[in-house]
Amino acid sequence: MEPIKGRNEADTKLAGTLGELAFGRRPAAWATQETHRETGVHKTILIADRDDGALAGLANLVEEMGYDVLLAHTAADALNIARQRWPDVAILDLGGPELDGLAASRELRGMAAARSLLLIALTGWGQPQHWDMALAAGFDVHLVKPVGLDQLSFILSMAYE
Repeated sequence: MEPIKGRNEADTKLAGTLGELAFGRRPAAWATQETHRETGVHKTILIADRDDGALAGLANLVEEMGYDVLLAHTAADALNIARQRWPDVAILDLGGPELDGLAASRELRGMAAARSLLLIALTGWGQPQHWDMALAAGFDVHLVKPVGLDQLSFILSMAYE
C-alpha cells in the first residue's frame, strides 16, 4: 500500500463534505461503491470503544447497514475476538485506560499478515498530531466523533473485497 498524500485542496474538499477524516494508506484495490446488501457479501466489523453508549449506538448503526458486528470494550478483548474471528474492518477508539487503540492497531496489523483489514480510528481526538499518530500506528482512516451515517457508509464501502 502506498501513502496517500497529505492535506491538500482535495483533502480539504473531502473533509468539508464528509466531516473531519484522514486517510493513511490506499489499498491496491478498493471495494466498489456497491452497498454491502446489494452484493450479498457479509462483511464483519469489529468495534472497540470503552463507552457503552457509543459502542451500542455505533453497533446498531452498523448492523442496520447490514454488517455483522463484533464488540469489545478493551484492546485485549478486541485482539482476542480478532484471533477467533478475523474482521474485514476494525473500528477502534484511540484512548482510554484499557483501550489503547494505537497499540491495538499495531498488533492487528501484525496479525493481519496477508489478510485484508480496513482499520478505522474513531475518536474525539481531532488535532493534526492525532491524525499523524493514528496513521503511523497502522490505521487506514482517522475519523472524529461523532460520525455521520453517510460518512460511515462511504468509509465502510471501501472495505476490501
